[in-house]
Amino acid sequence: MSGGLASWLGRDRLVALGAACIAALALAYTFTFDTVPAALMEGMGAAEFPQLICVVILLLSVCLFFARPARGDAEALPPVHACTWWTLGLCLAFFGVLALAGMLAAMFLFPIAAGLAWGERRLHVLVPSAAIMTLLIWLLFVRVFQFTLPGGLLGDALFG
Repeated sequence: MSGGLASWLGRDRLVALGAACIAALALAYTFTFDTVPAALMEGMGAAEFPQLICVVILLLSVCLFFARPARGDAEALPPVHACTWWTLGLCLAFFGVLALAGMLAAMFLFPIAAGLAWGERRLHVLVPSAAIMTLLIWLLFVRVFQFTLPGGLLGDALFG
């Protein structure tokens, strides 16, 4: 059995297993969320929406795992571009900014940092587009769906 687990399972099944593991861990974590009293809940609760997303990801992972493998599954993949690793690092940094400064700050800073990592140098394009995107997401989730976005340590300290 040369080539290890990746060649034995195939790339698609390995990716499906990885996505399923992450979704299962996230789903398990949602059961630790505080419950919202029924009198205060409007729309979906704080745990139900992430649970719904995790279940959808799990179902899609199962579909990918049992799908027929594509032709040429054993072909060598090209090397991963450095920009991919930078983007992964920025995704992880997003969670750090989210924990410290809150969702709005993280949503504003991420597209600017990602744009710079991808080669965009026009800040007069990046900053307004990040601001507009953050505003639209805030309007949709806070005003329409009536969710409360996480404030982070700084937001909680400043606004209670």
